Amino acid sequence: NARPCPPGAAMLSFESFRFASPGKRPPGESQVTPSRKRAALVVATASAPKSEDLVAMECQCRRDPFVAPEPALWRERYAPVCVSCEANRVACAHTRERPLKLLVCGHNPSDHSWSSGYSYSNPSNNFWKLLVCGSIIPNDWTSEQCPLLQESLGIGFTDAGTEPGNDASKYGRAVMLEWRSDLYARMRGHLCRVAVAENREDDATGDADDESRRISSTKSSSTGTSHKSRAASFTYEAAVLAAEKGYGPCVVAFAGKRQYAHLFDAVAKKTHFGLQDPSSLPQGWPFRKTGPGATEVWVLPSSSGRAVMTKEAREGPYLELGERLREVPWPSEDVDE
Repeated sequence: NARPCPPGAAMLSFESFRFASPGKRPPGESQVTPSRKRAALVVATASAPKSEDLVAMECQCRRDPFVAPEPALWRERYAPVCVSCEANRVACAHTRERPLKLLVCGHNPSDHSWSSGYSYSNPSNNFWKLLVCGSIIPNDWTSEQCPLLQESLGIGFTDAGTEPGNDASKYGRAVMLEWRSDLYARMRGHLCRVAVAENREDDATGDADDESRRISSTKSSSTGTSHKSRAASFTYEAAVLAAEKGYGPCVVAFAGKRQYAHLFDAVAKKTHFGLQDPSSLPQGWPFRKTGPGATEVWVLPSSSGRAVMTKEAREGPYLELGERLREVPWPSEDVDE
């Protein structure tokens, strides 16, 4: 069961914490200058806030998908973006957001992707070739088709971090924890936007049986009440209920072990590729873990050209994911409670 959000959680930030200085030993012990590796480990340990504070920070809910500031073009893609909103670099409210077939979660955008607007667009990255290998996308599709996948195939894109960079190892534990809370907030925002879209469709059809699926109150003709209703649609509680309704993606696939391992309160030392056991998922995971409408979690090998692996080892999990996705209809069917 989801843990309730502590009062005032949205007001907390990582800047409110003071971290211990790395490399210091207790009185009486010899003051040995630590190696770079040991110093990094000390920093990672000292930088982790208490679990209560992490729970508080991870109770936020982002109303809009992330859009990179000008002149960058990268954005999260949970739903199609109209031409005007794409050109103006703003969140798009003109297309419907629905439960995805697959949500791909990378580490953070490369400098190339940050500029191009397309995930995994660096020519040295093998991601799009691996999707083709797994028959997840058509054979002739490349990163330039990235904006088409949400409508055509139900595939969305996000990253753990929303800042450009080509070296994943430079982001330490404190940064990864910050990213975790923000990623969860963005995932909750997706759940809430799907719920709002579902409610609008229910209102349009006038189906009384769908009253039980509402997350926020029915729209009122009063402007003030309408504003309150929209605000109530983007809360931690609304996201939890939306997850229980099965509004999350069918599959979330982490394109790399590192960003997944850092979701845990203690960094996972061993993570296997492929489908993850629902009972092993990290605490605070925003999507439904079991039952109707549950979201499967997969971990895939990194598609970066820097990751040293055999061709067979890299392609295997993508082939397995492709087989699984062929069992999932698109557009998605309604989830029966």
